[in-house]
Amino acid sequence: MPDTLAHEVTVDCFDAQLDNGENLKDLGVGGYLELAEPTAGMHPGTWQLVEYHGEFQDQATLRWQTAEDTAAYQQAESQKFAAIFAPAASIKEI
Repeated sequence: MPDTLAHEVTVDCFDAQLDNGENLKDLGVGGYLELAEPTAGMHPGTWQLVEYHGEFQDQATLRWQTAEDTAAYQQAESQKFAAIFAPAASIKEI
């Protein structure tokens, strides 16, 4: 990745729109944003919302995720999903 691209940015929450039409305030700290095109100073890729700040919590700091970060996140989500929907183990009668 070229050094000229930002790895962390702070943006106004209303400058980036989520797929559901909402803004970054609806994403939540720790949430991930996938960008297909440059938006609000962020280049395409996966960004994690690190924190909200500002008088009205209307600014957000996001950190760009490497391919390794994204793969680890996707694996963790997959494992979480599998744990939720895995068939319950049968209980042995004594």
